[in-house]
Amino acid sequence: MQIRVSALVLLVALSFSFLLLPQGAARADDGESLRLVQAALNKSDFDEAVKLLKPLVDSGNAEALYVMGRLILDGKGVKKNRTRAAEFFRLAAEKGDLSAMNSWATALVSGDGVPRNYREAARWFRKAADQGLAMAQYNLGYLYAYGRGVNKDESAAIDWYSRAANQGLASAQYSLGWTYLNGSGENQSDTKAAHWFEKAAEQDHAKAQNNLAFMYAEGRGYAQDPAKALQWYTRSAEQGYAEAQYNLGFMYEQGRGVPQDYTKAVDWYRKAAEQNEPAAQYSLGLMYDQGTGVPRNLSEANRWYNLAAKNGDPDAKAVLRAQNNKPQPVRKAPVPSKPVKKEKKPQ
Repeated sequence: MQIRVSALVLLVALSFSFLLLPQGAARADDGESLRLVQAALNKSDFDEAVKLLKPLVDSGNAEALYVMGRLILDGKGVKKNRTRAAEFFRLAAEKGDLSAMNSWATALVSGDGVPRNYREAARWFRKAADQGLAMAQYNLGYLYAYGRGVNKDESAAIDWYSRAANQGLASAQYSLGWTYLNGSGENQSDTKAAHWFEKAAEQDHAKAQNNLAFMYAEGRGYAQDPAKALQWYTRSAEQGYAEAQYNLGFMYEQGRGVPQDYTKAVDWYRKAAEQNEPAAQYSLGLMYDQGTGVPRNLSEANRWYNLAAKNGDPDAKAVLRAQNNKPQPVRKAPVPSKPVKKEKKPQ
């Protein structure tokens, strides 16, 4: 069974409906103006929001500076400009806005509008993380996990991921599970990995649902339970997550946790293949090659083999190499052997 874990990503900000959070004592008139800004954002009236924000920005209100930066970054109600947005984040961060600290640090990590500076990003993530901002705690954990701006430290990554995960941040719960699954020494724990994947999966985190399904399918952290694996693969696949769609197709093809159904296997392989999932493209090619779940069609099989190989699938590459190296028959063509799809281990 294949489980593909994408690279972890930084979290930038919450949606606009949650932007305006009380952070210290603001003037009463600023508070009322900010409530009007929030009302405009809730209605997606960005022009009105910008109009209301301008006097607050001119007076140096930290929260207004941050929200204006978000609008500039997204090009809503104002011209999009990443460099200008980063400057607003910096100004707001220096005035103590926690979300701005996170956004300014994120810009420093990505080099989006400013020169990339991991060390300075780590400093700003830590300032917000120490004050309890879950997104910043997650992002600081990310830097420790990959050794960017700080010394690589798996235990420190787990510490910061845990702080954010315990606040209910689904991305941190997923990343904490991933770290426990792939950790070294005492940090490796299938039981803890499964626990945190489940926490994130219950919040509809598609990657966590896929990984939780794998844990049930392989009996890692939980007793092996193909039916529960199928349930979680389905929830993830129905959100459009390509790896889960592939894995669900595999379950139907193999009859694991569900009666074997080649037609449904092909349907799920196709959904994933159309999203450029290489293992699914190879598997769909194999189904056409063998005439399993679909009428046999060697031209269509080769089309999917080629797409899979182009996207790096080693099994598809092997099939194409075998086709190219096959000697030409003199009298009677030998019966070709069918490629065998292999069960893949987690990455």
